[in-house]
Amino acid sequence: MPTLYRSNTYIPELVRASKDLAKENKFEHSCSDEAGRLLSVLAGQVTNGKIPEVGTGFGVGGSWILSAISPKVQLISVDNSKEKIDLVSETIRHDQVEFIHGDWKEVIPKGPFQFIFADAAAAKTIEGELLVKTLEVGGMLFMDDFTPEEHFPEEWKG
Repeated sequence: MPTLYRSNTYIPELVRASKDLAKENKFEHSCSDEAGRLLSVLAGQVTNGKIPEVGTGFGVGGSWILSAISPKVQLISVDNSKEKIDLVSETIRHDQVEFIHGDWKEVIPKGPFQFIFADAAAAKTIEGELLVKTLEVGGMLFMDDFTPEEHFPEEWKG
């Protein structure tokens, strides 16, 4: 029987609340627990400054970030859905997060950033180069939901 380590099973309370909110709203595109754990480790390396989350969704990714960041780091979470921003800001009441309804590019003037979590399609594909330009030298960019080509649906291939 394999041993389960806490690092493989632990889900912070804030993440649980966000996952519940996503489930209540039938949202199935939140980051996985595996991606969330990696996200929290990477975001935890940032010692000060601001981390933008591009694509708030229902707050699961942001909750993983908030569960690991230094007290000197602020999360800026942006989404183009006012409904999602309103619901998430009621669920996640944390003094280190700012929620913005609008286009992700509205956070660019707040940079440069040491770390960016990109989970919105346009930012990751069409505007990916702009994301990189908003990073500090040596900064990290985490893009969620990249499916390996061997798992592409037929219509994506080619």
